[in-house]
Amino acid sequence: MKTEIRYQYKFRKGTEVLGVLPLSGNDLAIFKHQLGNPTVSVYGNFEKEINLPNPTKFNNLNFYISFFKYKKGFGLSDSFGKIILCESLEYKLKSVQLKHPYPDEATHPLPFLSSVIYNEDDDTFIIGVEEATSVFFPPKYWTQIKIGNQNIFKFLKRKIAIKELKTLDVKRYPKTSRNFYDGEWLNIQSIGAYKNKTLIYTNGGAATRSKSGPDFEFSILSEFDKDFKFIINHHLEKGKLFFTASQDYFILLPQSRKKLIVYNKHNFQVDYEVSLTPKQNLGMAKSTDVYFVNMYGNYLYIGGKGFLNICKLKNK
Repeated sequence: MKTEIRYQYKFRKGTEVLGVLPLSGNDLAIFKHQLGNPTVSVYGNFEKEINLPNPTKFNNLNFYISFFKYKKGFGLSDSFGKIILCESLEYKLKSVQLKHPYPDEATHPLPFLSSVIYNEDDDTFIIGVEEATSVFFPPKYWTQIKIGNQNIFKFLKRKIAIKELKTLDVKRYPKTSRNFYDGEWLNIQSIGAYKNKTLIYTNGGAATRSKSGPDFEFSILSEFDKDFKFIINHHLEKGKLFFTASQDYFILLPQSRKKLIVYNKHNFQVDYEVSLTPKQNLGMAKSTDVYFVNMYGNYLYIGGKGFLNICKLKNK
């Protein structure tokens, strides 16, 4: 698949771009920290700058750790269990607080929330939860929070309890260079959803609790049903996985960082590949500068520290 750079955003020094989210219509939301201030910049039909609450406990980039599509707008989450929602770009921000999952930490709260996505197909949040003593690690657990048919404004007025924490069963995965012992686990690198299924990605190696071994020992995407029941493992090329705004696809950035591999969610097979080159999609950036990728319709979004390139898929 060939691509062509259509727009290039360059951000001033001191700006960290943490995510880009193509929304419905022509709107594009960019989540960034600019000189220490977290903001969401929206381009398209709604040209606006949305200031986010400054973190009070940790004023660093780890505080906001998820940026996801929600209804006609977006959502963010912080490490201490707060989920910030913008249901539509016409409405104000709302937030919901999750209860701390570890009762013994209730008097001295620690970061525990590592990732959040919203599955519109069954109206649930899927969240990743850290291990109690390993803050700012990738999640050890995941669970689902059901909204149901409640009015969103009523839902946001109360704290939500976290229940049914699930882990990856190491018996279903290849052995790593470090043997597992009591208290060690496979970290969750990415969480996605497709219809009523949850998709969990792990790559082993340095992703284990002990942070030992090679960076990439395997690359496995696991399917679970709505009741957390394991379905099947899909073995992928080694790399970093991104779930995109295009509901039918997910993208793998291989260990070599020379290309992007686009997988089809319907059959978990490779649909096509995109070479990472300066002329097609990187511009002045290097492949090692790429922090995130996203895709929506005929457009591919590639970004990292200080840059964002929007590229059109020419053969699609």
